[in-house]
Amino acid sequence: MAVEDLTDPPAAAGFVFISDESPGCLRAATAGMRVTLPVFTPPWIVVDHALERVLVTSWPGRLFQVRVAPPKTDGERAAMARAAEGLTSHAGFTRALAVDVLAELSPSVLFGPRGDAVLRVIEAASALDEKRARALEAAGRPAAGEEYGKAWDRWLAGQPNGAPYRNQDHAGTLSIPGAGPSGSPIGRGFSLIWKMVSAAARERGGAGSFTLDEDGDQILADPWETALGALLDAAMALGAPHLMDRDAGTVLTAAWTTVFGPGKHAGTGAPPG
Repeated sequence: MAVEDLTDPPAAAGFVFISDESPGCLRAATAGMRVTLPVFTPPWIVVDHALERVLVTSWPGRLFQVRVAPPKTDGERAAMARAAEGLTSHAGFTRALAVDVLAELSPSVLFGPRGDAVLRVIEAASALDEKRARALEAAGRPAAGEEYGKAWDRWLAGQPNGAPYRNQDHAGTLSIPGAGPSGSPIGRGFSLIWKMVSAAARERGGAGSFTLDEDGDQILADPWETALGALLDAAMALGAPHLMDRDAGTVLTAAWTTVFGPGKHAGTGAPPG
């Protein structure tokens, strides 16, 4: 079966990310099959027209390239019209009743050319426990935050609308959607890492894993907050090495290498100490 060009899919084609939170009919998808909603009511199948548009709200998941199946009956056409209500030609996605699954892709393509490396950081974030969080906190380098911000500025320099966001404090920045299509040097990878660390802190952390900021919003407390920063640093260095020199890359990956370097598995390998 031929696979469509991933860089410029036709308007009726695109991508669907499927996780445990997706409808059951989607979770059973495989390449070569047609997936159809059991009833033509929301939630619809959302087909993003470009990889940069794909939302990853939970992990793990599977990524499919699909083509929207055209309606055949008056009832299907009416349902498609309802699904399209409120969408403009620039929406970037289509709401569908049924899709033909063209191919299954590695989710790594969502996180840039070095997405496989970013996936390792995402998996480590998902499996993080308090022992590893404290190891990441202890192994970090103070200069990492500055280098992370410099990498963001270099990325912004190449974005169509990046100028207004340059020369700002980008410590802890996860995404700048207004700067360019991908929102970050590794797509939505930073946001997913934050989500995974937050989930790990809730599941495996103690009572003090979260605190309140000055606005009364709940935020991560140490060691989870510093561990999050170390994983964001590593994802930047491993996923976008072109944005820094070798010395900066070493600084950004210092904590990662100490805790998850060669011989240490992100899910089961114990950190030093």
